[in-house]
Amino acid sequence: MSLKRVTSSQVKDSETRAYCNDLVSLIADSEDWDIEQALNIHNKLDIHISSSLSREKTHYSATELEFLINLIEQLSVKIDNQKQLLAVKIVGNQKNKKAVNKYKSNI
Repeated sequence: MSLKRVTSSQVKDSETRAYCNDLVSLIADSEDWDIEQALNIHNKLDIHISSSLSREKTHYSATELEFLINLIEQLSVKIDNQKQLLAVKIVGNQKNKKAVNKYKSNI
C-alpha cells in the first residue's frame, strides 16, 4: 500500500483520521500483523463513521467519503487476505494434530 499516513487534507475529522492511521500503520508496516487488533480498530472506525453520519449527514464531504470508501476497501482486502492465511495455518495445525493422534493411537 502506497499510503503511509492519512492527513487532515484527506480527512478533517481527527478521530476518523486517527483510526485510519492506526489501521494503515498496523497493516502497511509488516507482513505479520495482528488480525484481531486490525479488526478491533476497523470495528471502532466503522462505529465512529456510522455514528458521525447518523448525527450529521454532512459530517464528511463527498471527497472525504470517497477517500474513506477507497481506503477501507484497500484495507479490507488486506484484512481478508490475512484471515485466509490464518485459516490455512489453523487447518494445517488441525491436520498435524490429527496425524499425531492417529500415530499415537497406532503405537
